[in-house]
Amino acid sequence: MVLFLPLVLVLVAELATLAGIGALRKTYDSDFYLPGGASFGPQAQTRKLIFACLLHLLAWAYYTLWVARRLGLSEVLPAELAAPEISAAAIAAPYVLAMLLIVSVGRHLGRFSNLRMTRPDGSEILPVDLMRPLSLAVNAYGTLALLVPLLFYLHSG
Repeated sequence: MVLFLPLVLVLVAELATLAGIGALRKTYDSDFYLPGGASFGPQAQTRKLIFACLLHLLAWAYYTLWVARRLGLSEVLPAELAAPEISAAAIAAPYVLAMLLIVSVGRHLGRFSNLRMTRPDGSEILPVDLMRPLSLAVNAYGTLALLVPLLFYLHSG
């Protein structure tokens, strides 16, 4: 059952990513530009984060199926899910792509971190505040990148 523990971290990371999406949604009515012409682009950044969430959910669905097979729970699974063998690449590919998307959003927002942006309603937006939930998500997913291979190794024997 230890193999299911990473799914708790996935839940924390997904909730943190969704909190980042929620924070970005508050900035939709204001787009800012850096002197070089780079746009803050909250809608584009939100789309990247939503796609990253979906990719992470796909990776962890594959991981859950792999764990179910390892623990002998495949008779509980429907026949369509129990038949194909899941490789580590099927888990790693969407996971790595999603991590790259989250990191690219964080790097993009980091370019605006010194700005104090005022929205049309008078409230202020600090990109650093928007990045806090994303940094929690990246740290949780980074921990998973260390934990899951260790679990694969320990359980393969």
